[in-house]
Amino acid sequence: MGRARAVALLSLAACALPAAFGAALAGSRRAVAGAAAAATLTLAQQVDPAAAAQRAAEAASLTKKGVYAFMRNEVEASVDFFDDAIEAEPRVATRLWQRGLSLFYVDRFEDAAAQFASDVAENPNDTEEAVWHLLARARSVGLAEARSTMLAVGRDPRPVMRSVQSLYQREDVDRRADVEKLAVSSDLHDAFYASLYLGLLAEAAGEAKTSQDWMLHALVDNAAYEKTGDYMFKLARVHALRRNLPVENAKSEF
Repeated sequence: MGRARAVALLSLAACALPAAFGAALAGSRRAVAGAAAAATLTLAQQVDPAAAAQRAAEAASLTKKGVYAFMRNEVEASVDFFDDAIEAEPRVATRLWQRGLSLFYVDRFEDAAAQFASDVAENPNDTEEAVWHLLARARSVGLAEARSTMLAVGRDPRPVMRSVQSLYQREDVDRRADVEKLAVSSDLHDAFYASLYLGLLAEAAGEAKTSQDWMLHALVDNAAYEKTGDYMFKLARVHALRRNLPVENAKSEF
C-alpha cells in the first residue's frame, strides 16, 4: 500500500496473462503465487489472450465496485466484490490489499492477516502491508505476540512510514516521540499518516480514548488531506463510522 491508491486500482486492468507468464519465466516469487492461482484455470483459458483480457477486465470492474462499496461503509458488500474479483481472475488474489482492509473491518482478522501476508510475499517492500498484518494478528493473538512476528519488509521511501514501522516493531519513548512529532507537523501527508497509525496502534493496545483522539486528529485537524483522494483517508472515515467516533463537528485533543 505504499503506492498511490488510484494507480493501484488502474493497474488491476493490466494484470493479463502475458505479464504473469513473463514473471513465471523469470522464476520470481510472483510467478510461484501466479502459478498456484493459474491451477484453477483450464489450459485453454490460460493460453487464450482474449479470455485472459476478459478475466482481467472483469476483475478490475469488480475490484472497483469493492473499493466504492468500502468507501460508502458497505464493507461486507466490498468483501463480496473482492472475492468475486478473485474468482474471475485468481491472479489478483495476491494483490488485493483492499480486501485485507475490508476483512479487518468485518472482524475477520485471521483472513485479513492471511491476505496481507500474501500481499507482502508478492511485494516485499510494502511497509503498510506489514503494519496491517500486525494489526490483524494483534486482534487474534495480542499486540505483544503480533509484534514479535511482524513481517520483515524493505525500506519504505516515506520517512513517516519508516518511523511508523519502527514504532510498531517495538514500543520505545524515542520511537513514539518521532511519530508524534510527525503527527503534529505542517505536512498534511505526514501528519495524517502518523495520526492514523498512532490511532490504530492505540486501538490494538486496548487504549480506546487515545485511539479516538489520534483518529479525530487524523480526520479533523487534517481534513484538507481528503482532497488528495487517498484511499487511506476514506479508510479513516470508515474506521470512525464503525467505531462510532464523534467526527462531525469534533475537535481533537491536539
